[in-house]
Amino acid sequence: MLKKRIIPKLLIKCEQIGLKKRPIVVTSKNFSSYRHVGDPISQAKIFQDQLADELLVINIDNKIISENQIIIETIKELSSKIFMPISIGGGIRKLSDFNDLLKIGADKIIINSLAIENPNFISQAAKNFGSQCVVVSVDFIKKDGKDLVYDNAKKKITNLEVIEWIKKISELGCGEIILCDIDRDGTGVGLNINLCKKASQIVNIPIIISGGCGLAEHFSEAFKKGLAEGVSAGTFFSYRDQNLLQTRHQVLNSGVQLRTIK
Repeated sequence: MLKKRIIPKLLIKCEQIGLKKRPIVVTSKNFSSYRHVGDPISQAKIFQDQLADELLVINIDNKIISENQIIIETIKELSSKIFMPISIGGGIRKLSDFNDLLKIGADKIIINSLAIENPNFISQAAKNFGSQCVVVSVDFIKKDGKDLVYDNAKKKITNLEVIEWIKKISELGCGEIILCDIDRDGTGVGLNINLCKKASQIVNIPIIISGGCGLAEHFSEAFKKGLAEGVSAGTFFSYRDQNLLQTRHQVLNSGVQLRTIK
């Protein structure tokens, strides 16, 4: 059995600070209402020191990643200073983006809108780079009683139902799925355990759950009741000293096996 993972998430955007544009880490609530946290390199180092299993880095600038030199340079610096696996997402538009990001230190590439626009891209990417590199982020909102996939690039709710979409992208060859409940994002009210469990039971690839972490017990619930392989959080890890270490100890004490950090 794979051991479970605790995965901090860095949302990065570029903002004008003085005379220069610089990358900053932000947190979000319901995919909006952004709050500044700090410098991405400093935050990543803290997470590494606190024994994070891996790191998600999401570019939320309104610019495709291949044209965003500030984000590219930030990823290069991260990969040279951080020695845990890094997954990169946001603004991925073509196969060459996979190649370029893997070359500068990414371990996995996360796609969202591109998968919605062209599902066969998942198979193409898996064939070229291996399914272990291809992660699909499934962001969703409840509407009219249904959990529907949200397209981040177009900022709109699709008519794709989450469970059916998860089945499809799994069959197309992605190696991992990140589920994020936008209604819970940044609220601390708890993760969507029920949907996570449904997803975990219908596919044979890891499900990472995100959106709503507010207590250490939310992580344990996701692992034990939601059958998640990993839990990713941004806001939860951004405003408390030594939070990740404390969370890790509490999850271990609940009987969940986490990866051994060497």
